[in-house]
Amino acid sequence: MKKITLALCATLASASVSADTILGFDATAGVWQPSYTGAVGVDDFNVDEFALAEDNVTFIQAALEHPIPVIPNILVAHSKVETNGAAMLTREVTFGDKTFNVGSDINADMNLTHTDATLYYEILDNWVNLDLGLTARMYSGEMSVTSDLQSEDIELTGVLPMVYGVARFDLPFTGWSIIAQGNGTSYNGDSHTDLTAKVRWDFVPALDFAIEAGYRAMTLDVKELDAFQSDLEIKGPYVGLSLHL
Repeated sequence: MKKITLALCATLASASVSADTILGFDATAGVWQPSYTGAVGVDDFNVDEFALAEDNVTFIQAALEHPIPVIPNILVAHSKVETNGAAMLTREVTFGDKTFNVGSDINADMNLTHTDATLYYEILDNWVNLDLGLTARMYSGEMSVTSDLQSEDIELTGVLPMVYGVARFDLPFTGWSIIAQGNGTSYNGDSHTDLTAKVRWDFVPALDFAIEAGYRAMTLDVKELDAFQSDLEIKGPYVGLSLHL
């Protein structure tokens, strides 16, 4: 009877390891609280003059991994980035195709919501993990500027190809990990980076629940992506909850 029980336990353990090796799913949802610096518009209007609201940004990402070497793994991520502010112009400024005069009271609503589709490979997979791949970042946003006399809506609906990478260092027997994650691209004078540094704690290892906290910094220096023109830095702390199956 003991032999049968031991054999059954070994079989179940082997099946569990095999299932995790065959297919893995990891999802994270959280809140990012960024601040905004830099400039927008044809004349590089300083966004500090807008006093843009530092509202919470919600984000989610999910990754599906498998053991087939030639087929890349898949990661999908979405960040809803929205803010607004107001200013009185001390100089003439052009947003999109319209010029706003000195002394105008203007309101701005900025939407930089984006979705990432990433194909990547696991280069290392032990206590040191390294993933490399390519991302297509799809923007579905706009910037609306209004005054008493006129308004302008500037779309941001382009797709940016980006290089993707993640390095993760697991601290053995602690449940803690240190992670650096990033995307970046530069083309025809435009550049865009999105970098995150974080720590992760698997506080319920048996259920594969983890909490992570870190700092995310995004730069968007574009002149040719749709009609939107900016030299922005968006950065701040964030916290998230993760599940691994």
